[in-house]
Amino acid sequence: IYQCDWSSDVCSSDLQIFIFLAQLSLLYNAALLLSVTLNLDWAKPRAAGGQFETFPLSIRVIYFGMFIGMIFLLLFLRRHRDTPLQGPEIRLARILALVFAASTIVQLISRSPQEQTNGIPALLIAATFFLLSKRDSRK
Repeated sequence: IYQCDWSSDVCSSDLQIFIFLAQLSLLYNAALLLSVTLNLDWAKPRAAGGQFETFPLSIRVIYFGMFIGMIFLLLFLRRHRDTPLQGPEIRLARILALVFAASTIVQLISRSPQEQTNGIPALLIAATFFLLSKRDSRK
């Protein structure tokens, strides 16, 4: 298993790469969620199991709320790229790692092959929040 001394430059640069990839993943998720909210055609096979020709209003409202959440997470990662997490933020990062790990599983078992590819960004985001929590829980 890869062991990391978080004070070393190597581990810090590895985490910076993960944060960058997670930010790209969150941007992709935000674009997809906003596309569902706007009922755009390209999003239909990539969200909600690929089962809708037109997204119901309830799903569109929920996905808009999730879009706002993705923007919050982007800002959270940007803020904590170099700034250590504090007690409650470490717990939040661990919870987010678990949520995105669960999301990865849900995406991968989807009936829609195009939705299954959403598991890759979810996995990157989960790994980033896990590594971020590990970095700052050791300080």
